[in-house]
Amino acid sequence: MIFILLIIVIAVGFYFFKSSYTYWDKRGVPGPKPKLFFGNFGQSFLFKKSPAEVYSDIYNDFPDASMVGVFRANSPTLIIRDPELIRDVAVKSFRNFQDNELIIDKKDDPLLGRHPFFIGGEEWRTTRVLLTPGFTSGKMKWIYPLLEDVSKQFIKFIEKRIESTKTETHNAKDLCVRFTLDNVTSCALGLEAKSFEEETNEFRYIADRFFTPEGWKNVVLYLVTIIPFLSKFVSVKFLSKEIEEKFTNIVVETLKYREANNIVRNDFLQMLHQMKKSSNDDSFTDLEITAHAAGFFGDSYETSSITMHFLLYELASNPEAQTKLREEIVKAFDENEKLPYEELQMMPYLDAVLNESLRLHPPLGSLNKMCTESYTYVPRDNDVIKKPVIIEAGTPVILPVYGLHRDPKYFDDPNSFKPERFIGTNKEKIVKYTYMPFGEGPRACLGQRFGILQIKMGIAYVIKNFEVSVNGRTKSPMKYNPIYFMTIPNDPLWLDFKKIV
Repeated sequence: MIFILLIIVIAVGFYFFKSSYTYWDKRGVPGPKPKLFFGNFGQSFLFKKSPAEVYSDIYNDFPDASMVGVFRANSPTLIIRDPELIRDVAVKSFRNFQDNELIIDKKDDPLLGRHPFFIGGEEWRTTRVLLTPGFTSGKMKWIYPLLEDVSKQFIKFIEKRIESTKTETHNAKDLCVRFTLDNVTSCALGLEAKSFEEETNEFRYIADRFFTPEGWKNVVLYLVTIIPFLSKFVSVKFLSKEIEEKFTNIVVETLKYREANNIVRNDFLQMLHQMKKSSNDDSFTDLEITAHAAGFFGDSYETSSITMHFLLYELASNPEAQTKLREEIVKAFDENEKLPYEELQMMPYLDAVLNESLRLHPPLGSLNKMCTESYTYVPRDNDVIKKPVIIEAGTPVILPVYGLHRDPKYFDDPNSFKPERFIGTNKEKIVKYTYMPFGEGPRACLGQRFGILQIKMGIAYVIKNFEVSVNGRTKSPMKYNPIYFMTIPNDPLWLDFKKIV
C-alpha cells in the first residue's frame, strides 16, 4: 500500500512539474527547454555558476528576444533583455514592479527585515523617504573630513604592514574591508572600529558574519534564490541572534552615552535619534533606529569593499590605466597634500575607472523584481514575440545586469577593461538602461553616493602612494563565488603594493 502511494505521489509530482513547464510556451515567450525539477538552473543547483551568471548565459542565447521565459525549479520567471522594457519595469511602470523579489519578514530578521531593499509596498516608500536625508550631497560634504582622516590612516597601515611582514603582497579584500569598516563606524555611529590597529575586534567580528549566515542557513538562503517557492516554507534570516544582539548593544549604549553627556554629532545615528525624538509615531522605536543603522553598516562596508578591491585588481592588471589615473590624482592634491572635496568631484578618469570596474563586476549581477500588478507587454515590430504578453502579478522579473554589462551590442570588446568608454562623447553613447550597477528608478541604491565617495577617496590615496600589481598567488582566470548573493571572486585577489618614494 505504501509503495502504491509513493508511486502516486511521484506521478503527481512529475505531472505537476511537467505541466508547469508549458507556461511560457502558451504565452508565446521564447526560452530554453527546462529540465525536470531543476528547470533552467541545473548549474546553480550543482554550485557551478551563480544565478546571475546563469541569467547572463540565457540572456546571450536569445539575442533577438525582448524577454526570455525561464523556470527556477517549476517557478515561471521572466528575464528582461530589452533596455526600453527595462525602463518600463524600473521607472515608467514602476508601480507594476515596485517590490524586489526577496522580502524578509521582520519577525524572522528584526534588523534586515526593516532594510529598504527587503521590504515592499507602502512600507518601502515610507522608509525610503525617511532615510533619504542621510545621503544628501550636503551630508556627504560634512563627512568628507572623516573619510579623509581614515584614508590617511589607511596609507600608514599599508606602509607599516609592508615593513612588519617584510612583504608587499596583501589580500585586497582584507585591506578594503578595514578601510570601509573604519569609514562606516565613524560616519554612521561616531565610533572607531580600529581596524588598522587590531587584527580582530567586535566590529570586524560583526562585519565578517553580517551577510554570511553560518552553516546550513547559508545554503537555505541560496536555495531560496533558485527555488522561489521554498520561501513559503522556510524563514529567511541573514543575521544570527548573536550578531543581532551585539549590534543592538553597540547602538543602544552609544545613544545612552550621548544622552548622558549631552553629545550631539552630525552623523547617521544622530539623524535617526533626532527623528525618533521629533516623531509623533510611537512605532519609531530604538529597534527602528538600530535596524536602519545596521542597514547603513552592512551596505557601506560590504558593497564598497567588494567594489573597491575589484577596482584595485583592474588597475593592477592594467598598468597604463593606473599610471594615467595617478597623474590625474597627483594634480588634484593641493600644496598641503590634501585632496579637496571639489577636486574629487571633478576627476573624469577616476570616475571612468570606477564605472568600468562596476561594469565588469557589478555588486549585484542581477536585479530581481516582482510583478505587483499585472502588466501587458505589446511587442514591437522587430520582436520575435508576436502577440501581447500579460505578465501576471506574482511573476518574478529579472533584470540581468551582468549580461547587459557584457553585451557586445552595447559595449565593444566587453570583457576588457576600457575606462575610455565612460569619458566624454563615449559616455553619452551608452544606451540608457544597459549600465546600472546600482539599479535604476525609485528602487536605485539609496547609499550609492556615500559608497562612491569613500571608494574614490580610498583609491585616490592608495594610487598616489603605491604602485599596485597582481601577485602570482591570484588565480587566473578569476571565477565568481557561485553561492554568495553579491559578486565576489571565488578566491582571494592578492596584490603587491610598492611604495612610491
